[in-house]
Amino acid sequence: MVAINNLDAYVGWTVAQGIQSPLQLRSTQDGQYRYATASQPIAPNDTILRVPLASCLTAENLEALAERLKYERDAGARSKFEPYIKMLPSFEQLKVLPRFWDDNLVATVTDGGQLESRIIRDKNDILDPWALACVDSRANFMQDCYSLTPFLDMINHDASLQTKARVEKNRGFASTEGDVLCLQSSTYYKEGEECFISYGDLSNLDALCDYGFLTEDNPCNKESIQVRLIGSEPFSINVLADGSVDAGSKSILRYKLATESELEAFSSFDEGNGLGLLSKPLSERNELDVQSFIASTIDEARYDAHEGASAVTDNSLISLYLGERSKLLQLAIDRIKMQFPDLEY
Repeated sequence: MVAINNLDAYVGWTVAQGIQSPLQLRSTQDGQYRYATASQPIAPNDTILRVPLASCLTAENLEALAERLKYERDAGARSKFEPYIKMLPSFEQLKVLPRFWDDNLVATVTDGGQLESRIIRDKNDILDPWALACVDSRANFMQDCYSLTPFLDMINHDASLQTKARVEKNRGFASTEGDVLCLQSSTYYKEGEECFISYGDLSNLDALCDYGFLTEDNPCNKESIQVRLIGSEPFSINVLADGSVDAGSKSILRYKLATESELEAFSSFDEGNGLGLLSKPLSERNELDVQSFIASTIDEARYDAHEGASAVTDNSLISLYLGERSKLLQLAIDRIKMQFPDLEY
């Protein structure tokens, strides 16, 4: 009942702030799932949200925004944002994010160290962990600042959509005069149907680390495999959502696996043309070596992900993350085999 009461107070607050929308905010009884539904039929390009920028928490960067959120939370009833802050996830709810996992749980994620590296990158011992997690999972960039935007951050994500947003100058009214953020729908919704927006082109790693959720067959997914060759700086082989391998890693491998004669041919070009040459096969022999190296590297990573997904029986999020990684890497191998059916690796 507390979750429902908080939602009612929050909806009243959004109206007082001049926020307008044909969507209705809803929540499950326990407050664990919050979402927005259409209160009327919605068509593509219809405006689904208008938020005065004056009703947003803003700062010039994410760290400053986290500090401001903590300040407003600590102010309690003195803060005009109190109804909004009460709707933010609790610290317990945020523990689904990998940054809060213990080392033993992280160790079960057999993705070649991608998740562990991301956790280390996101680590911050100075800022309030609750505030920073809220900001990382909810903030959007708007004009020249970062913003926690009420109402918008309760609309859930759908990677297949292309959300349109714009800032209209001086289009507020009454006590909320000033600039207004406007969102447009990119699809049709029936009355009562849940509505979605896109949070951006999130890979599975991004979605897991910043938002704590995953979807199957993510059209924006990308999987990376760290490669270390003797005498070379580490680099990544990146597999895109369609199973293709990024051109950059192939160019590096063409150079690293070239024979002396192939390197001589390469160095006979000026720098600009020479670098351009690496976007295409140097020779049939070289290209087979490159594709064989890529296939074997991807296959090893696919095996690790598949075995890890099978071994994790008590964490559906990790199992899905590794299962989707294995599936995409298998797609990459299938594409290579289609192009090079006799390839050995």
